[in-house]
Amino acid sequence: MTTSEQELRTAFSAAMAMPDGAAQHAALDAAIRAADAAGQDRLAFEFRDDAIEKYVFGGDDRRAFLAFSLSLAAYDRDPEIGGPGTEHSLLWQFKWIVNALPDFPDIPLDRTYRVLDDMRARYLRGGHSLHPVHQARWQIALHVGDFDQAAASYHDMVTAKRDSLSNCSVCVPTAQADYLNTLGRHTDAIAVAAPHQNSWCRTQPARVRTSLMTAYLHTGKHRRALELHRLAYRTIRTERLHLASLAVHIEFLARTGNETRALELVERHLPWLEAPVSPADTLSFLGPAVLVLRRLGEAGHGAATVQGPTGPDGRRAVVTVDVLRERLQAQAEELAARFDARNGNTYQSELLRQRISAEPVLAKLALSVLDTVGRRTRPLIAQAQARVAEHTAAGDVAAAALARLDAAYLLREHNDREIRLTAAEEAALAVERAGLPEALLRARELLWDLYRGAGQRDDALAVLDLLLAEPSVPTSRRAELLDQAALLFWGEPRAERREQAAALHREAGDRLAELSSLQDAVVCLSGAAPERAVALLERADARLADPPAGIDTDAWESMGGRLHLTAARLHDDRDDELALARAEQAMGCRDDAVRVEAAVFTARHLLRRDRPAEAERLACDVVGDADRANAYRLHVVRATALRALGREEEQAAVMAEHDIETWELDYGADDDDYEDEDDD
Repeated sequence: MTTSEQELRTAFSAAMAMPDGAAQHAALDAAIRAADAAGQDRLAFEFRDDAIEKYVFGGDDRRAFLAFSLSLAAYDRDPEIGGPGTEHSLLWQFKWIVNALPDFPDIPLDRTYRVLDDMRARYLRGGHSLHPVHQARWQIALHVGDFDQAAASYHDMVTAKRDSLSNCSVCVPTAQADYLNTLGRHTDAIAVAAPHQNSWCRTQPARVRTSLMTAYLHTGKHRRALELHRLAYRTIRTERLHLASLAVHIEFLARTGNETRALELVERHLPWLEAPVSPADTLSFLGPAVLVLRRLGEAGHGAATVQGPTGPDGRRAVVTVDVLRERLQAQAEELAARFDARNGNTYQSELLRQRISAEPVLAKLALSVLDTVGRRTRPLIAQAQARVAEHTAAGDVAAAALARLDAAYLLREHNDREIRLTAAEEAALAVERAGLPEALLRARELLWDLYRGAGQRDDALAVLDLLLAEPSVPTSRRAELLDQAALLFWGEPRAERREQAAALHREAGDRLAELSSLQDAVVCLSGAAPERAVALLERADARLADPPAGIDTDAWESMGGRLHLTAARLHDDRDDELALARAEQAMGCRDDAVRVEAAVFTARHLLRRDRPAEAERLACDVVGDADRANAYRLHVVRATALRALGREEEQAAVMAEHDIETWELDYGADDDDYEDEDDD
């Protein structure tokens, strides 16, 4: 059976909407293959063009290579296969491909140069600047250790005109800063990159801040280097696309006397090597990782145990520092040798040896945020810092950890977000190391609040999983956590969490909270899945009809009014009589806020149903009880109704008295104030 174009587009759109990662890439591939099989050449070309970016930034360069090769061949056969902008899109993708090819030692270097030459020829034919071509040649030369060619291509790039195909205005100076740092020209690196440290693109500003971190470290501006380390690492720590940048942070820690913290990063991110973006990224990580392990071994910690790679059983092996160093060093040396064999020199092996044997830049850079803010903030924080120092000197790890937690709570309102988050993260790590489960729970609760407030949803949800997995957390608190987590989402994902919370509230005996969670779930589903919303509303109605003994009647009635109003909005445009009946029930509520909201809804509903006299009368009846915002809405309803009734003088008077614009009358019947119940 032939698949229709609409079916193919639906499948591809569904794949594009999936979260980034291997599952999405497989779904994109399947959609593209289906378009090929259906003989839909133009559609397959369109799909590949859209998918390439997903592959590149989803960490699957090999898929991008194949898709780009097929797209380019199709375009050469038929330049009309794509729409306007097709050539520009292909020339832009050339940059991604040619820059990624050297990162795979099994791809011959001469093939990379052929692709680069093809890119150059196409840019020239299109009348485009060779700025990105020079940049690619310069960075390939750096990879193979040809510094003469690198210098020449670097000069060609910085003197070439930029145009619409040049890399973005922050990524180019980032690459320049990396090059200048390699040459030891750290002051020049700062001059080039510092103006762009707050600029944004798909991988920025994390990369430019990482480059500047290295430059500031080597120019003695250690405090600034530490600030950039914190800022950049927070961004890159959740995405393996940043593995090479992460390696720079590990080296930064290892060369500033913070080997223990560097080891934590190695342990945390070692599983990323199971599915790296490229072998070059793996090699970039292995060098600093071995450096950390070497320094710890030389300091007498070689027998300490750490988490190693994941084994065949899916579990991470526990090995010693020395054993892990030997394994990672052997892996790094083998990989560097593969690159050297491909490149025809020994540069990558020499570079690896330099990274493994790198000496400290300074003996110790104080890493804790308390060391940088304690004496510059409130006396209470300074006192907490002093207690941390005192207990640490005395060898009392538990007391020092608890003092850190106290300081983190004091800093939770600090105006610098980075200080708030870092203090809490340090405290959580300290109490976990000290084996203090109750304190760890408090620390995670603090992180939960701070991550949510900072909009760091992924971090917040990771902490939530830990809190929900803790047996000591009572059912009522689990329900509250799920209610809070729901506010990080909208639509069906939010409704699902509200439903889970409702079940836990019921288990905990809090029927009022259960009903509140169900009511918000109905709101969330009303647009995304109305049939599910109706079913959930029926469940909530059943709960409402069975009030528990001893419940606060006012609170229960207010909650019931909110549910009736939600039901009215859900049935609006579905069942007029039912919508008005539920709104009338809400208007019978003694809670003035609910009663007025229901009146606003009803008046607008009546206007839309050509019942202006009833709408105007209702608005007049309740406007005196309304807050400022709802009073204004009711005055707009009155003016709209008066216009419909032909009472122009009264309409004009209402509009003049309440400063209503004429255009607002056309929207007076729209009930667009479906409230988000975020008050919990």
